[in-house]
Amino acid sequence: MYGNFQLRYSAKLILIVSILCVSSYCHAGTEIVSSVCTYRYTQRSILINGHPTPVEYYQPDGPGPFPLVFMLHGSAGAFSLKSSDEPLVDNFGEKALARSCFAVVLPHYLEALGYKSITSQQDMALHFPDMLAITDSLLTHAESLPVVKGRPVFLFGESLGGYLSVALGLRRKEVRALSEISGGVPTGYAIDNPHNVALLISHGADDTLVAPQSAEDLKQYCLDHHLKVEMNLYPGVGHYLPRTIEAKCIATTVEFFLNHLHGG
Repeated sequence: MYGNFQLRYSAKLILIVSILCVSSYCHAGTEIVSSVCTYRYTQRSILINGHPTPVEYYQPDGPGPFPLVFMLHGSAGAFSLKSSDEPLVDNFGEKALARSCFAVVLPHYLEALGYKSITSQQDMALHFPDMLAITDSLLTHAESLPVVKGRPVFLFGESLGGYLSVALGLRRKEVRALSEISGGVPTGYAIDNPHNVALLISHGADDTLVAPQSAEDLKQYCLDHHLKVEMNLYPGVGHYLPRTIEAKCIATTVEFFLNHLHGG
C-alpha cells in the first residue's frame, strides 16, 4: 500500500532544477527577493523512543525568517549520513528548495523506530500510526525554529512520505500546501473536515506498487472537500521515476509552493 520509493539525484540534475527555478520569486520577511539563495547545511540527532534520529537542515543565508518545507522520504529511507558534511546528492529536491529560499527540514524518521528502511507493506501499515506520531512531533520541532517563525509551512513527501504528508497536512491547520509523489490518502485518515490546504499530486500512470487510482482517489477527495488540487499523471512512468520526471516534479513543487506563499 505504501510503496517503496527512492529518488536519486545527480549533481547535474540539481543544476538543471536550479536553472528551472531562476525565474520564480520567494519571500524573506515581507520583501520579495530573487529565488536563487545560497544556504548552509547542518544536521543534528534528536532522541526519539530511545533511538537517535538524524535531522538535516538546509537554511538559506540571510536573516529570514523563511518559509518552511518539511520533507518526508519514502520507505527506502533517506541517504545515510557518514559525516557532518552535506550529502553530495539530494534525496528528492532539498537542495533545489533551499536554493529557492525555503528553509528545508528533512528528518530520517524511520530511524526513530530503529529502521533504516522498511520494505514490508504489512509493517508499513502496522507502524503507520507510530510514524505519523513521530513525524507530527518532528514537524512541531521544525516549526519552532527561529528561522521559520511566522512564515508559511509546506509539506513535501514521496511514496510512504507522501502518505504521511497527506495525513499530516489534512490535520495541521498551519500547513499552507503540500506536494506528494507516488502516494495517496492513507486508509482511515481521510478526515471529514480538512482545513483549506492546497495539494499537488504527482504519480506515474504505470505505477504497480501504488496504483494510479490512489492519486485519482486523492484528487476526488480534494474536489469533494473543495480543496485546491493539481494533479500530474505521467504516462509510461512507474513508481521509480526517471530523472527527467524527477526534475519536473521537483521544479513543479517549487513553483507550487511559491505560488502559495500568500494563500495561492
